[in-house]
Amino acid sequence: MLLTKLKYKRLIIKLIQGEATALEKQQAEQWISKSPENQRLYEAYKGLLILTSKKEDEFNTDRAWMNLQNRIHAEKYSSSAHVGKKPVRKMTSYLAVAGIAAILVLAIGIFSILQKEPAIKEFSTTASVSGEQLLPDGSSVFLNKNSMVKYPEYFTGNIREISIFGEAFFEVSRNPDKPFIIHASGLDIKVVGTSFNVEAPQGGDIVKVTVNTGKVLVYPTKTLPDDSESAGIHLTAGENATYSHQSGQILKGVNDDLNVLSWKTGVLTFRESRLADVFKALETKYETRFLVENPEVLNLRLTARFENDSLDDVLETLSLIFNVKFENEGQAVKVH
Repeated sequence: MLLTKLKYKRLIIKLIQGEATALEKQQAEQWISKSPENQRLYEAYKGLLILTSKKEDEFNTDRAWMNLQNRIHAEKYSSSAHVGKKPVRKMTSYLAVAGIAAILVLAIGIFSILQKEPAIKEFSTTASVSGEQLLPDGSSVFLNKNSMVKYPEYFTGNIREISIFGEAFFEVSRNPDKPFIIHASGLDIKVVGTSFNVEAPQGGDIVKVTVNTGKVLVYPTKTLPDDSESAGIHLTAGENATYSHQSGQILKGVNDDLNVLSWKTGVLTFRESRLADVFKALETKYETRFLVENPEVLNLRLTARFENDSLDDVLETLSLIFNVKFENEGQAVKVH
């Protein structure tokens, strides 16, 4: 990102100095018109370069200030050599120099504001799931328990970058000119506008991305920007990708888990599901584990829907359907 921005800075300097080729002029003008931020940067450079040498490749405030001082010295010397001849022109010269100095101070101030990096903010959860949280561009994020997202107070440059630790569901505002990139424990997710779930537990080996709507590109974080398309994998609605830190590989698959968003929606859905899979879903949602005495129970099939039910209510329903008994033992449930 920095290299790209630096390239355009050099292009607009060449444009202002009248040294840009036709192609460079076109590229610079297109970049300037992309955003108000780019336009402000162009205006700031234009003001600054009035006072600097036209042959410089980069902005140099020290050189600009020296040039200004030399001009002031020259004006004083010229005025002292013609005392009493043209006082009106002398005053006009000082006013002109003062005006130039004011432009320099204003331009440097604008440049400093534009170069200021935005502060990094964070939002986190502990024992409960968050409600909708809005990001600076209007995108929204929902956090699962024990999760955190870090983001700038405002987005700059050509991309929108944030980091996620834990599990979150995103609904990204569409902006083709400014892609949204999520850094998730070694895996990057690049989107324009879509909704998807990210599981990136801190200290874990696996990162999982499940797309709900739209399309995303996933690739290892260390991938160079120009190689992201060739090194990455595209996912569309209903697909997922699993990334392993240990192997460095990304596996693409079809999402057959009806309850991947149950932590957010509060709804558990089962369609002819084996009780072995039902128990796994319940373990994840209610942070418990099942101890089954009779393995044959695991092959029983369930079709049901639970919406914001407590674990006790779910177990009572299962007990009535399958004529089995459940016994709570702290962080575990025994199945008799």
